[in-house]
Amino acid sequence: MMKKWSLIILSLLVVIALSACSGNGGNSSESQGGTKDKGKITFAFWGAQSEADAIKQAIDNFETNYPDIQVESQWIQKDYLTKLQTMIAGGTTPDVMLISGGDLPGFANAFQELKLDESLFSSPSLVDSMSVDGKAYAAPFIIKPKVMAINVDLFEKNNIPLPSKTEPMTVEQFNDIAKNLTSGEGATKIFGSEPLWLGNWIYAFGGQFYSDDLSKSALDSPEVIAAAEYIVSSKQAGIVPNDSEKQGQSMMNWYLGGRIGMFTDFGPWYLPQMADVQKFKWDIVPFPGNGGSKEVNGLALSKDSKNAEAAETFINHLTQNEEVQKIIGGNKNAYGVPVISSATSAFETVSPDKNLKAFVLAAEKQHTQEAQKGTNEINNEMKAIDDTTPIGIGNKDVKEVFPQVAEKINKILQQN
Repeated sequence: MMKKWSLIILSLLVVIALSACSGNGGNSSESQGGTKDKGKITFAFWGAQSEADAIKQAIDNFETNYPDIQVESQWIQKDYLTKLQTMIAGGTTPDVMLISGGDLPGFANAFQELKLDESLFSSPSLVDSMSVDGKAYAAPFIIKPKVMAINVDLFEKNNIPLPSKTEPMTVEQFNDIAKNLTSGEGATKIFGSEPLWLGNWIYAFGGQFYSDDLSKSALDSPEVIAAAEYIVSSKQAGIVPNDSEKQGQSMMNWYLGGRIGMFTDFGPWYLPQMADVQKFKWDIVPFPGNGGSKEVNGLALSKDSKNAEAAETFINHLTQNEEVQKIIGGNKNAYGVPVISSATSAFETVSPDKNLKAFVLAAEKQHTQEAQKGTNEINNEMKAIDDTTPIGIGNKDVKEVFPQVAEKINKILQQN
């Protein structure tokens, strides 16, 4: 009897030992992804040289951790979406593709649905931004929010207190400061801000492009109309350059030259350029009125992938591994803010003497890009805003034009 019990206990110890070995968190592909995680996968992405370098480092990290999987990079430097469409149509779709939330609806049919745990990411909105009709078709990879850069010297010269680094100023406060920063005339005039972009300021007034279920355009809402009227009034008041003054000019160059006090459309891609600024002191603060929107880029899995398990392992590693996210987020060329909370501190080290915390806060709280399947058709209808209202070059009242544009967009949405 004792011998029988000894054999049972010995068997259980063997089982426990084997279980411990299989869950030891080691780096081999056997332990992390199973024996099927082998072979070669292809990965398509866009971006500048600096972004490609950051992604290459992330791929190297993956191949070190998963030596049985080889990743063939397909860095597409121009016309990314067009070339992606060509590859999909031609049956040469990459296994994994970088895609922005704004472009995702137009490509979702070519991607596999992914089962994502939104609690793994810094904000539930990140998975929403990668979803179409409630289904996730890409995993969040990197966030590119909008904040506001300020010319600190101009603030101090005009005895204007510096804005909070964590709390956004109100639209009214922004307007008052812009007026006080504006001075001079002609070729040396200093403006409170660069021309305001509707896509950012809609959110500062509590509006959005579409209804919450994305079934209707919200361009005819009181909030959006108010944002449009403010943009027009800022031009008429001369606190931003008008169409003649900005014609052929780079507003970023004007900011770098000291002619713009507040640059509101400021994304992380400007940080490397700002590193060389010696002419004036500058810093970063939250976008006024909680406005602006964040672009979320994700990694999608082709529905035609011949090595889907390995491709999914690659996606999971690049989007959920803390070391990789720190490589991407801590890149000196400021690729963007990591999508997992434990890695966001890496982004703040890119320019440690600047308030990059504003980007991190925006990545958590800012509205995500709103996207629809009929993007090109909708953009064509949106041209009427610039062509016929004072936001652009026209004279018609925004209260007249915006509802008309909304009605045309609604017809497009009904067709899709």
